[in-house]
Amino acid sequence: MENTNCPICDAGGLKREVIEETFTYKEKSIKVPDYVVYRCAECGEGIVDKDTLKKTWKVLGDFYREVDGLLTGPQIKRIRKKLEFTQEQMAEVLGGGLKAFARYESGRVCQSRAMDNLLRILDAKPDDVKVLLMKDKHSVEGNNADSLTQRKNITTNKGKRRQKTERCTA
Repeated sequence: MENTNCPICDAGGLKREVIEETFTYKEKSIKVPDYVVYRCAECGEGIVDKDTLKKTWKVLGDFYREVDGLLTGPQIKRIRKKLEFTQEQMAEVLGGGLKAFARYESGRVCQSRAMDNLLRILDAKPDDVKVLLMKDKHSVEGNNADSLTQRKNITTNKGKRRQKTERCTA
């Protein structure tokens, strides 16, 4: 990006700077070292390096979660692994899209307070996941849930088996 004209003023050349940037959120601050900015010698505008943005996004996401009292990506991953589920299995059991947990764990998406609370409950009482695995057994309309469900074994990463209830499509 150096030796390029400034995209703001189109007059000055950009010079690479490596700084320590401070971000503040709800009166809490975090310092991010090795923050690369290309600064215009003419207007003083700074353009953040693409790789720096990518790296900083995850750090800031976890910082915001921490300030808001939510679980961070690594904490969510630890809980999922404790339950011995894949990301896809967690999304199926708890709700959300197939890639939801990958995004929670990577810091690309912040989970809701309700999802955060559910994860904390499952962390404290892992056996309570059985309640969620049986959720299709209890029909709100009072239908015979047994005729609507079938048992399916899920092999976890550690080779153990768990019972899961899944709605039949036939």
